[in-house]
Amino acid sequence: MKILLIAMPWQGLDTPSSALGILGPCIRRQAAGWDVDELYANIPWAEHLIRESGGSITAEDYGDVAVQVFHGVGDWVFTPALYDVDGHRVEEFAEFLRQRGIDPRVAVEMQRHSREFVRNLAAEIAADPPDVVGFTSTFMQNVPSLSLARELKKLVPGIRTVIGGANCDGPQGPALHRNFPQLDFVISGEGERALPALLNRIAKGAGFADVPGLSWRDEDGSTVANAPAAAALPFAAVPAPDYDSYFRSIANSPLQEHVRPMLVMETSRGCWWGERHQCTFCGLNGSNIDFRSKAPARIAQEVKDLAERYQVLDLVMVDNILDMKYFNTVIPELAALDCDLRIHYEIKSNLTREQLKSLREANVLYVQPGIEGLSSHVLRLMDKGVSGAHNVRLLRDSEDLGLNVTWNILYGFPGETEEDYRSLIRRFTTLEHLQPPTGAWRIALERFSPYFEDPSTGFMFRRPAEIYDFIYEVPRDQLYDFVYLFDTTEQGIVGPVEAELKQAVDAWAEAYTHSSLSYWTDESGRVLIEDRRASWPQEVIALDDRHSNVYLGMFQGAGVEGVRRRLVSAGFAVADGEVEEMLRYFVDRGLAFEEEGRYVSVALEVDPYRRKLVNGKEVFASL
Repeated sequence: MKILLIAMPWQGLDTPSSALGILGPCIRRQAAGWDVDELYANIPWAEHLIRESGGSITAEDYGDVAVQVFHGVGDWVFTPALYDVDGHRVEEFAEFLRQRGIDPRVAVEMQRHSREFVRNLAAEIAADPPDVVGFTSTFMQNVPSLSLARELKKLVPGIRTVIGGANCDGPQGPALHRNFPQLDFVISGEGERALPALLNRIAKGAGFADVPGLSWRDEDGSTVANAPAAAALPFAAVPAPDYDSYFRSIANSPLQEHVRPMLVMETSRGCWWGERHQCTFCGLNGSNIDFRSKAPARIAQEVKDLAERYQVLDLVMVDNILDMKYFNTVIPELAALDCDLRIHYEIKSNLTREQLKSLREANVLYVQPGIEGLSSHVLRLMDKGVSGAHNVRLLRDSEDLGLNVTWNILYGFPGETEEDYRSLIRRFTTLEHLQPPTGAWRIALERFSPYFEDPSTGFMFRRPAEIYDFIYEVPRDQLYDFVYLFDTTEQGIVGPVEAELKQAVDAWAEAYTHSSLSYWTDESGRVLIEDRRASWPQEVIALDDRHSNVYLGMFQGAGVEGVRRRLVSAGFAVADGEVEEMLRYFVDRGLAFEEEGRYVSVALEVDPYRRKLVNGKEVFASL
């Protein structure tokens, strides 16, 4: 028997599907008698768009749509294929996008081509049909998958269809099954055991009642939703991924000229922080937040094997958070590999400089630290477990060590105030030599998040997000059960301060490209600071012994009493109010960041012999 696993749009063109890469080996090991084929349908879809549009739609346009998760563009594009119509709510959705500052023309043009693509793809599959077609669905893969499943059922009524992935977690899976008869089976939860178990029962003609997390139909056509697995899958049961199908597809595609493939790998699931203090806005771990990580002994070898097999050095770790134990095991082993990898990891933002240095030495060049804000008050509302000073320190150390940081600022939390952000905006110029946020965004109400699970936290009113009105034609109560995003009453800042925050973030991004702030110590141990930031006087500031001691003492973050003790231990006499006066100087001059009484120096440490001159000469402002 044969199963065809499919990654529909909007899987990224530059990365293989982790789900297909793992499920294929699981089936081969656990489901005897089943042959597995894999189809990356995102690739022919991108080819189809380029060809049918005469090149006006590009691979870059595909990528732009693929990241517009919160506007639902990718799902809407495939609605004509789902409903077998020429176009679906085109003018309404175009206006919806325009109101949000998005040009709808590319999406509208894409929608014109989706029904033909799905029909052609279904005909190709039906020419030599598998026994089962399996779909993996995350974010905007629902409607493309439902569309192809519907067309396949028309052409080959006896074909079995199964879908799984993040879009099927918790109540979403049974709700999808109830509302879309083209789905024979839906797997909620991890599929490494459930999918092979399902295939074994299909092959034997056995019943399905004992497959954990499976939704199926009984004799009268009613949905039966089996209980989920009793425990999370141990990571020992997750094999190394096989991406042969993806790389064959790219090698045979004209897209290869436009795509730089990257590898994806999973070294943990769940979130060790979320097990104790789930971030209030985050629903990404779904119904299973239990943290599990891969045995350290496996990781370096699997990384090496993947890099050598596919001749690719870019590696994205898709973990939600780095296992801290890996600093003593995995990270040194990665550093010892004889290949120039470029690794991406998600980390917690309170890592020390030494830990960040270890990551850099292991070729972890890209990090996503979940900063989300620089206001300690707002960070507490998020339950992030870090302070604004922690986050600034990480930005400074990452810039110093050459790590690329992806982060953003979130707002819209119950209990936040305008002053939380206005006071922050006033200090952005202090940080304009550090990597800026990608933007400032109002939080969405996500299924599985603490804000969603407990309406009393501030989001009492909720309804399926407006984007779904343009996508699904199902009753409102059913829609509520299978969507991920919800509209709700806006909390926190609105109006002018919201606009000021976005403008300040844009200004930071503009200033960053031509700003630097660095320091070094001379032979006597005194600190010299060279300021070349866009919003500050360009000069070299020479600190005296006392101010040098204070500035270096703020490197890890310090309070007033900590600075005073450091001065006294160094033999300085300290008058009343003197420490506060020095700290205020550093903050007012933009050389330090202060948040709730914690001070962090923000200049980057450099070799004095490599420092740049200001207009060809050094300009000193002594203190």
